[in-house]
Amino acid sequence: MSVKKICLITCYNQPDYIRARTLRAALGSMDEVELIVVKNKHTNILRYLEVFYRVLVVRLKYHPDIYFQTFRAYESFPILRLITIGKKFIFDEFINPIEQVAYENRYIKPGGLLATIARLGYKFWLFTVSMIVTDTPSHAAYSAKLMKLPIDKYMPIIVSTDEQVFKKTNIPKKAKGDTFTVFYYGLFMMPLQGLEVILEAMRLVKDQDIKLVLIGGKQSTLEKVTKAQDDGANIEYKKYVPYESLPTYMESADLCLGGPFGGTVQAQYVIGGKTFQYLHMGRPVVVGYNEESHIWTDKKDALIIYQADPQELADAIIWAKNHPIELHKIGHAGQKLYDQKLSNKELVKELRMLLAGKRLA
Repeated sequence: MSVKKICLITCYNQPDYIRARTLRAALGSMDEVELIVVKNKHTNILRYLEVFYRVLVVRLKYHPDIYFQTFRAYESFPILRLITIGKKFIFDEFINPIEQVAYENRYIKPGGLLATIARLGYKFWLFTVSMIVTDTPSHAAYSAKLMKLPIDKYMPIIVSTDEQVFKKTNIPKKAKGDTFTVFYYGLFMMPLQGLEVILEAMRLVKDQDIKLVLIGGKQSTLEKVTKAQDDGANIEYKKYVPYESLPTYMESADLCLGGPFGGTVQAQYVIGGKTFQYLHMGRPVVVGYNEESHIWTDKKDALIIYQADPQELADAIIWAKNHPIELHKIGHAGQKLYDQKLSNKELVKELRMLLAGKRLA
């Protein structure tokens, strides 16, 4: 068996972001891979100098066959590509930056001069890589069309979750009469996630015995939550909990919100990373209808709702509360779906195809 020497590079202010962690674990489990991990220790601007230097040392000392840069890579990508020029390079785009800046957040005008210059500059560097990795097939198609690149240059890899942290659990039944608990968390509460939709849904169910446990966000999140609480919504809010504590909150919830619910451009192509966590743990999950929601069957292995519609979400929560037996079956079926199609074992199969230069059909 031929062994490939792979240098996996992370240069991000969150070097242990779940996507990078999962890729490290999957590649490290493969007998045919000798993995060299380069990830930053500094989280400020020094991370760039640190990573550039370490990758140069790795190239001169270990001579990797393939370099694989994980999300979020846009700023460091050109320099790292120059350091590794002449070698195979896999770029984990995850989310197209032109999509993010121009079409999702509208920081610059889509189709304007600045967007055109940025797109052409980014496209130049994409030409130099062996393969571009995205999260879903629909996102790959969108990015290829946006950049006017052949779809064969892209490979969608659904990077599941850290199965050692988000372990399978046997959830004890709650006592009759306990408050029905809904759980959601998000680090940044980006527009695609649809925080406003979730809060409005909680206003709509304020007369029911239903509580939302919400974790994450910034000061603006606290302000929005406080207003919803003032309007009568039953919400327990925490700005932050340690990453390793998240499974405890998921275990305690009757229903978990995966999303996306925002109805934005990006929300049409993504599967939230938290959704994989819920599924592996066997927790029943609500997902937003989009180009990828065909993976699930409504009321069989998930609850599927239209995005940007608080009433849809409120109705799904009430249905879940009133159908505990069906909800338990949905959680179990979702876990089975994860095992069959979305697990780390499936990720390893995808990575083998990627390293062989083959694209998934």
